[in-house]
Amino acid sequence: MSRTRFARTATGVPALAALALAVAACSPPHPGAAATVGNTRISVTALNDAVAVAVKTPDTTGQLPTRSAAVLSSLTQIIRNDLIADAARAKGVTVTELQIQSFLAQQRQSTGSDAATAQQNGLPLAGLHEAVYEKLLLDNLLTALAPGVTDQTAQSTALTTFLGKIAIQEGVSVNPRYGAYEPTRFDVVASDAFTSPVPVASAPTG
Repeated sequence: MSRTRFARTATGVPALAALALAVAACSPPHPGAAATVGNTRISVTALNDAVAVAVKTPDTTGQLPTRSAAVLSSLTQIIRNDLIADAARAKGVTVTELQIQSFLAQQRQSTGSDAATAQQNGLPLAGLHEAVYEKLLLDNLLTALAPGVTDQTAQSTALTTFLGKIAIQEGVSVNPRYGAYEPTRFDVVASDAFTSPVPVASAPTG
């Protein structure tokens, strides 16, 4: 469900057709924003910052994404994280620093270091803490939404239904320049007006 590659339950989020129709009817993009989730404005700067990291981060096969692909995946990730965070707040779900450090310690037992953990998951070391937080938040949210359920399909359905309700309540919109929101997958996809808004990095001087 994100660039985070830690194994976790119900990472796929197949949406329901009824929810898709409702979310698709949300308000148009706010001027000056890459996207909005409810009252949360996702700035172009925030998107470009995320893309700048993504284009330098190889995936598990060692390949770097194109800028266009990084724009779509990064904006998708930011929107999904916002929806999950809002869903977690609605359910009273939190993640403690102790949980994060415990998870990292478990990972170090097999990888040897945080840097190796980040590399194995296709993440920059600086983003490891946030990625673990996002992974644990989703895991805790799934537990709250489907207590005692271990079947991934059932977990995914519970997550899809609740995220769909949050998306309908808040409204999700994407500036056409940065793609189009695809509510059937909670993804941002290329649109007719899509451009890659990430400038080519200047060569270092001196």
